[in-house]
Amino acid sequence: ISLIVPSDEDHFSSEADAAVSEMTRGAALLAQVTNYDNATGLPLIQLWSMMGDEVVSINRTLVERGFAQWVDNY
Repeated sequence: ISLIVPSDEDHFSSEADAAVSEMTRGAALLAQVTNYDNATGLPLIQLWSMMGDEVVSINRTLVERGFAQWVDNY
């Protein structure tokens, strides 16, 4: 996921993983590749969940729930 990092750890917590599962299970998802990780080459993405007429930013929700914090450049 791009533009965010775990709040207090090197890796996202099991609670953060559970929150992502909750927000994405059975939902239509939209991903936008914003960059690539220099070390691994993996894509960094902005992720949205499409719930009816509502579009929810998974990245923003993780920050709002305290699981992550914004970064300027990854």
